[in-house]
Amino acid sequence: LLLLGVIFFLYRLKDVGIYVTLFAVGHVITLLAGVLMEISVSAYLIDAIIGFSVAYKALDNMGAFQRWFGFQPNTKVATFGFGLIHGFGLATKLLDYQLQPDGLLVNLLSFNVGVEIGQVLALAVILIAMTYWRKSGNFMRHAYTANTVMMMLGFLLMGYQLVGYFTV
Repeated sequence: LLLLGVIFFLYRLKDVGIYVTLFAVGHVITLLAGVLMEISVSAYLIDAIIGFSVAYKALDNMGAFQRWFGFQPNTKVATFGFGLIHGFGLATKLLDYQLQPDGLLVNLLSFNVGVEIGQVLALAVILIAMTYWRKSGNFMRHAYTANTVMMMLGFLLMGYQLVGYFTV
């Protein structure tokens, strides 16, 4: 969902590549560091921040920060930062499996390659759908609504995870 928000208003493949790479690099860093250094963070808290990242990007797409605060945050830095958070999300879940140290690095790298392949495939589907949507003439008319739905889903995930964090 975050990748949809990130590429929502990107029209050039070069720009899509830059942002997806920033997200992936952040993702890889914390996935590997989190598991190899056994950095454990509450899955509820990380997933709440992931929900926030989706809402943040939707708000950014709607121009909220420019209207509310009079400036546009650096979207590249935000994308990289949210990639870091998403990587910790995966690392936290992997640590629950109490992985054995034998072959851990190779297994982690293989797992990460699989995750990245999955993201590229999902991104390809999203880009195809977005291209057709943009050509339909309805894109700009529904862009605000789509980002509002994305924002609501992000806040819903955040709230759901925070309830879990404070009650479990």
